[in-house]
Amino acid sequence: MTDKREEQAMKPFREQNYYDILEISPDALPLEIRRAYKKAFALYQDDSIASYSFFSEEERQEILARIEQAYLTLINPESRSAYDSTLIASGLLEEERTFRDNSREPITIYDLQKTRRDSPSPARRTDELKTLAARDPLIRDLLARETLGGDDLERIRTVLQVPLEEIAEKTNVRIETLQAIETGSLDLLPPLVYLKGFLRSYCRCLELDEQLVLEAYLKRIGLH
Repeated sequence: MTDKREEQAMKPFREQNYYDILEISPDALPLEIRRAYKKAFALYQDDSIASYSFFSEEERQEILARIEQAYLTLINPESRSAYDSTLIASGLLEEERTFRDNSREPITIYDLQKTRRDSPSPARRTDELKTLAARDPLIRDLLARETLGGDDLERIRTVLQVPLEEIAEKTNVRIETLQAIETGSLDLLPPLVYLKGFLRSYCRCLELDEQLVLEAYLKRIGLH
């Protein structure tokens, strides 16, 4: 018996829909779409084994173009909705399986008041982060080191329970750039002058010592 991924692989690439191409479900979250796009794009890059082993250059370029089109269509709420409608009309997708962006749905006055009551104010949030960073032994240990890697920053952020999407929204730094910082992907990092600014913004969101983290991180990647 073949699973869904094997069935997709057997189907000619041109016949696969955008969800098949990125190997995600129709109700995938935007973050899942970004991750799937990055994974699929890497698979067919110039230095990929798959590129040399199975596809001609013309086929590889066509696949990359399809991956790009799939990503651009699905990451945009309006174009994704229109695309889903065509799949539904063609009998290729059940409406119940489509993604629903609950953040766009209207909320009642009760829910709005409850959200405002339950959500900490910016000042309270700042104090909570500072207190947790000062008291948590793992964070204290990491910040006491001479160097800090991207994985260390991710561990600190995880302990502080701050989603990467929240940092991206607050700083206007692309989430792919923040991911590159946390994974230490040197080839994906921006020029040093921008990297320093992004790291400072990252630290502000976590209420960390900007200069300490900046120097330790740059020292780890050999840029200090």
